[in-house]
Amino acid sequence: MQTAAHEWNPSDYVRHSGGQERWARELIGLLNIKPGEHVLDIGCGDGRHSAEIASLVRGGRVVGIDRSPAMIRFAQEHFPSRSFSNLSFVEGDASNLPFDCEFDVVFSNAALHWVLDHRPVLSGIARALRPGGRCVLQMGG
Repeated sequence: MQTAAHEWNPSDYVRHSGGQERWARELIGLLNIKPGEHVLDIGCGDGRHSAEIASLVRGGRVVGIDRSPAMIRFAQEHFPSRSFSNLSFVEGDASNLPFDCEFDVVFSNAALHWVLDHRPVLSGIARALRPGGRCVLQMGG
């Protein structure tokens, strides 16, 4: 993903992400999540919103993807599969999504404004969605 160079500190992010928290709550409300749906969270960061969505899709699954190894490790440690059986986290690039027709919903909150070229991201989202799937994105700025 072509982004500005930045190393994320998960603990610092948790302490200073109140704005992103409010935005995420608004977006999650717009998702109209149904039990059994499969959701992709692009730029999942510390994983807390992915975990919240996972609690709404009983019988479904949520995959959080983020390009920061530190954030993925943090998410995996704080939301382990033994406690969240329908939630997983993957280190990956939003510009090169490895999914094909797997998700009912694609969600992204306060992450895609870091991407310089949105065309490959949007193509990847379109490829990742099942027919009739929904996409809800929010970008800072």
